[in-house]
Amino acid sequence: KVYSLRSNCWRRIKDFSFYLIFAREFGFLANNALHWMVFKPPKSGKQNLVGFDLRTEEFRFLELPEFCLDKLFCYDIKAMGGFICLTATYRELDTVVVDVWIMEEYGVKESWIKLISWNEPHFIPRFPSLVVPLAFSKNGDKVLFNISYKCRNFGKWYNLRDKFVWYDLWSERVKTVEIRGIPTSFDVHFYVESLVPINGNAVMINNEMP
Repeated sequence: KVYSLRSNCWRRIKDFSFYLIFAREFGFLANNALHWMVFKPPKSGKQNLVGFDLRTEEFRFLELPEFCLDKLFCYDIKAMGGFICLTATYRELDTVVVDVWIMEEYGVKESWIKLISWNEPHFIPRFPSLVVPLAFSKNGDKVLFNISYKCRNFGKWYNLRDKFVWYDLWSERVKTVEIRGIPTSFDVHFYVESLVPINGNAVMINNEMP
C-alpha cells in the first residue's frame, strides 16, 4: 500500500514479492525511486537491490556488479552524487580492501564502474570496520568517507571510534579530516532542505499556513 499526503488515504498497488533484509530500513532515494536490499522469494542467501518508482508506483529489481555474487563482504549502498553507490569491504589475503562502485546509467547492469579500490591498512585496521563514502567534494576530485571501527560485546556491535577521511581520486592518497571537539564515536545522517509543508492538505491563506 502507498499513503498519499495529497489525498490523505492509503491506496493498494500491484503486489511485488520480496523479503526485506532489515525490517526497519527506510531505503534511499535515487532516480526518483526508493531502493532497498532484499531477498527474492523463496527466501535465499542471495541479496538483490529493488527499486520503487515514485512516478509509476511500480517495483523493479536492479542487478549488482558481478563480483558481489561470489565474494563475502560487508556492504553499504546509497545514492551519492545522483548515482547509486555500492561500497564493499572485504578481506583479501592478510589485508582489507574497500571497493566503491557507481551505476552510471540507472537500471543498466553494464554501467556499473569501479570508482575506487582502496587498500590502506593504516586507515582500515584488521579489526572490524565499516567504510562508507558520504559525498564528493565540490570539484568532484575527492570522496569523503566515514570510517567506523567496531567492537563486539555480548553479541552486539558497538562503534569504538569514528573518523572522516578524504580520498583523492587522482593521487589515491588519503587524508584524515580534523574537526575540533568532535566525539570519538558518532553517527552521520543526511537531510535535504525543502519548502514543501509536511501537511500537504493544509490551505494557504495570505501565503501563511492556517
